[in-house]
Amino acid sequence: MAAPSPARILRVSLVAIAFGLLALILFVYFDRGFIPGDAIVYLASGERLNAGHLLYALSPGDRIIASKPPYWTVPTLSPPFMAVLFRPLALLPPDFGAYVWWAATISSIAATLVILARKIPVLTSLAVLVLCVPIAYEIGVGNVNAFILAGSIVIWFTATRGHGRVAGVLTAFLVMVKIWPLALVWWLVVQRRTDALRAGFAAGVILAVISVLGAGIAAHVTYLQVIRDTASQGTSDLSIAGLARSVGVPGTIAGLLGWLVFFGGLGIAWLLRSRPGVSFACAIVAMVLGSSVVNINSYAMLIAILAPAAWPVPGRAAAVHDSQASLSTGGQPEASRAP
Repeated sequence: MAAPSPARILRVSLVAIAFGLLALILFVYFDRGFIPGDAIVYLASGERLNAGHLLYALSPGDRIIASKPPYWTVPTLSPPFMAVLFRPLALLPPDFGAYVWWAATISSIAATLVILARKIPVLTSLAVLVLCVPIAYEIGVGNVNAFILAGSIVIWFTATRGHGRVAGVLTAFLVMVKIWPLALVWWLVVQRRTDALRAGFAAGVILAVISVLGAGIAAHVTYLQVIRDTASQGTSDLSIAGLARSVGVPGTIAGLLGWLVFFGGLGIAWLLRSRPGVSFACAIVAMVLGSSVVNINSYAMLIAILAPAAWPVPGRAAAVHDSQASLSTGGQPEASRAP
């Protein structure tokens, strides 16, 4: 039996090192216990709605959720639709709904990493090595980012393979759970995916109606204030604005930097619209780094940038293959080579 090629050895070694390091970090991380903090926050929001209480304030009898002024002074920063999603989970035995959600987020991350590792092992391993700490935190907290990561990749795959309506519906869902995937809506716009945009608009209307019915108009009006606060004095420590403040940039200027990254990324996505993969990567960067609330786990979503490498646009992939085949035969078509 032939010995493994050096390239295969490199691929296997990189995968083993990257995922071994991730496993080690997770082992240390879970020394604190198995508590999905963000999932508990989501669950508490569903509990408040089920009890008929205010969504963005604590009432007597509500589960206590810590605040951290000025970064957040409300018990959840998520849109009302997230709380509506958790209303059924909040009907389960205490805390059980949070662990059901947590198991789903872990499964989503695991499936995403395994599929990417099979498609592009070297790039995936390098990404895991760079982002192993954010990934570990993402696994540990049960944040909706896990589904945004997987969903962003599915959006790329479906939009570039003739399933635009699926991409549009999924994009609408991601926007409803975390607003900032609006960057992916823009990517669909610059790529002129009209089927995706039509389906996304229809799905968005339906989801908005469900959100209003499940959380009430008042909660949505209050959420507009929450957005304004988090985009100004409530920007998190690890957001672009927060990092700028930490190195001495005045707060008024630092607060504008996140918007600069967001709209700058969207602008570059438009300028590079003829290169769908690069344009998509710009939208992902805008979505992640342009947000006013960026925590250490948020950076794990940057792995979605690998989607175009794992699944190139079909026509472009064929062109690259033909070019490589031509080079390997000295520039002659395969049919013209001597036997």
